[in-house]
Amino acid sequence: MPASAGLRRDPRGGRGLDPAGPEFIIAAPRRKGRPWQRRPFSAGGKREFFNPQKGITVAEAAADVAALSDRYHFLVRRLHSLTGIIPVGAFLCIHLSINAAIMAGSNAFQFAVDQIHMLDRLGILKAVELLFILFPIAFHAVVGVLIWLEGRPNLTTYQYLGNLRYTLQRWTGLIAIAFILIHLWHMHWSIPLPGGNLFRAEAAANTTVAAMGSWWTTPVYAIGLLCSVFHFANGIWTFLIVWGISIGPRSQTISGGACAIIGILLGLLGFGALIKIKAMDTASPSPPSVTGHTAAYHDRTDFSV
Repeated sequence: MPASAGLRRDPRGGRGLDPAGPEFIIAAPRRKGRPWQRRPFSAGGKREFFNPQKGITVAEAAADVAALSDRYHFLVRRLHSLTGIIPVGAFLCIHLSINAAIMAGSNAFQFAVDQIHMLDRLGILKAVELLFILFPIAFHAVVGVLIWLEGRPNLTTYQYLGNLRYTLQRWTGLIAIAFILIHLWHMHWSIPLPGGNLFRAEAAANTTVAAMGSWWTTPVYAIGLLCSVFHFANGIWTFLIVWGISIGPRSQTISGGACAIIGILLGLLGFGALIKIKAMDTASPSPPSVTGHTAAYHDRTDFSV
């Protein structure tokens, strides 16, 4: 393509042929039905738009607005990538670690839960959850869905590993969003929705075992856990690339292996806790009720098998 492709001679009579000179203008999108054309250079270094139909030239900040829009888009994408690691990913690691304490028995699990709910006794637990957990998750989810809608996956055309990971990252993210909503309804103490809100911090093991006794909890939590862990582990790998930490093929291969190890370890924690809870439920012929949180919960504090 010649250097002057897409350029037109200034209708007001420019004489040179230099495509970078002020006598050439670049075709710009129509503005309100008028064929505005952008001049690349003008007096004072500011961009101008010329309308050949009316023979007028006006100063415009449209290019600056577009650049600003691109800059905000860049920042939003970076913030989306960052929130996937901190605080959302960090919370996932902490949450799975606390749940894994149940493998050491109900007393160890209760102790781990009590450490978190010390914030509740200080009156700041809800604020911490909203500011550092729920709002970041909501932001990451909304932006992630918008990115997913903008993408054009071509897995059926190009069946490469990177393409597969791209597709799985999007779908596991959607499943993780659905799982988080179910988990909030099912177990979260501060959202009293019908049929949910079954967890009580003062009787953590008892109420967890009772809440997980339904038939649907095993497949739902297993799928949700698997998708959440994969999305986070693969998200670390893409985060390192986006932020320029892993640039070359060798560094990306090494970071990919490290992220796979992180995903496997988190999966072992999550599934180990799930298996332990189901084993405790099987060993308990009559799990405690979860319709209230009275002293009856503390009559049986160890479901260990």
